[in-house]
Amino acid sequence: MSERPSTAPNSKDTPGELLASVATLRRRTRVARHAYWLPLLLFGLLMAVAAPLYVESVESPALRANQDNPALTGLGGDFLERSAALGWYWLVALIGGYLLSLWWYRWHGVRVGVQTPTRAYVIAGIAGTLIGIVLPIALRFLLLNTATVVSNGTSWATMPLLGISNRGMFPHLVIGVGLLVLARLERSRGLTAVVVCYVAAVVLVNIYFETTDFAPGDLSRFSFLLAALLPAPILLVGGTIALLARNRKTS
Repeated sequence: MSERPSTAPNSKDTPGELLASVATLRRRTRVARHAYWLPLLLFGLLMAVAAPLYVESVESPALRANQDNPALTGLGGDFLERSAALGWYWLVALIGGYLLSLWWYRWHGVRVGVQTPTRAYVIAGIAGTLIGIVLPIALRFLLLNTATVVSNGTSWATMPLLGISNRGMFPHLVIGVGLLVLARLERSRGLTAVVVCYVAAVVLVNIYFETTDFAPGDLSRFSFLLAALLPAPILLVGGTIALLARNRKTS
């Protein structure tokens, strides 16, 4: 009588060995479904493509007067000369980038047999984009059209957020929030480290602008360009490292 091969765990395995096997399987599954290198590279490249829109055609004053621009420039920055074009660019780039990320994760999941749930990531990104359009309007109303006690009491929040918006860096914040949600879904320490460094760079750039007492002429036509591009290499380098590490593990 022939014996059929058993698919049950080896009876000689100890409980510790079984637990180690399960832990190894979970780790391999987690690595297989990690695909965050593409969102990192994608949003880093989108920042680089937007670079020309952050360059002023003339010397930029320390404090550019607010322009009579459409509401969409909440994504483009009222201090920037090309704020309307930048607002339209980021509206398309952010929504397109998050939808492309959703497609990428679904395709990757079908290919490897395990998928990271990314619905919360996409919702966070698209919701953040819409908030970026509406929030600056609400903040300006709160700052300029409410009682002094209210505007003064909320200035600790309204002024920094308006500063981020006016410099055309609210999309950078939207990207950071989305990637933080993705890091939680991916349960990846590597992605978390990249996103923390990226968000820290965005915050530090804006703290520098908020706390520096610029005089007229201190800002050049490239000042906002440098501010907007400084966080981008973190995503590009992080995405490249993640891609190379994944290729090495799967080869």
